[in-house]
Amino acid sequence: MDALKVTFTFTSPVVMDSEYPIHLDALVAWCVADEAESFGAPDPWAAGDDLSHALGKTDASDAVWVWQASRLHFVPASERVMMNMIRRCDPLLYMEGFDRGLIDTKRKSINSRSGQERAYQFLMPYQWFERAEAWCLGDRETLEEVLKRLRFIGKLSRNGFGVIKDVLVESDEQAIDRWKVRTLPRSMEGAANVMYVHSFQCLRAPYWKKPNRVLANEPVVV
Repeated sequence: MDALKVTFTFTSPVVMDSEYPIHLDALVAWCVADEAESFGAPDPWAAGDDLSHALGKTDASDAVWVWQASRLHFVPASERVMMNMIRRCDPLLYMEGFDRGLIDTKRKSINSRSGQERAYQFLMPYQWFERAEAWCLGDRETLEEVLKRLRFIGKLSRNGFGVIKDVLVESDEQAIDRWKVRTLPRSMEGAANVMYVHSFQCLRAPYWKKPNRVLANEPVVV
């Protein structure tokens, strides 16, 4: 596996509104699963569990190992901006749920002005970025090919946010250490000059799946 740096550039601002940092291996896993689905795999998400053709991994000790890929580091090009949004319920979707027995309630009506089905206003943060960078130990040609399937990063891609302009994969000796700027097992040494704090996180994708959380070290990244 080669020491590599992956750089994403964008043609639209990125919506960053999540408690979970974006890890490079999670993006690669999505691309692999998406490719498997296009070929008709019966369980395409399972294909995303094996990234050994694209990324290196640390020595396995039970379930305590990680893919050798850092989280994404975003380089801002503007201030953070808040976007006003309205979230409305879908009456037809609710009524279909009632008819199919998916919503367990005796009530057969919807009040969109009060209660849990009412519309509400919220603010969504977005920001222009010069680029997003990540480091890994991996196969350059495989990553270049796999990441071609990735078109967006961040939330609200359906509204045109986070559109990827270009993905550059290049050699970078810093990746030998920089790939460790990510969630690591508690027993693993982190990257040089980076402070880590104890946390309870997932070590591999899907990073949002709380039952998979273990004791881990989280880098403090400004």
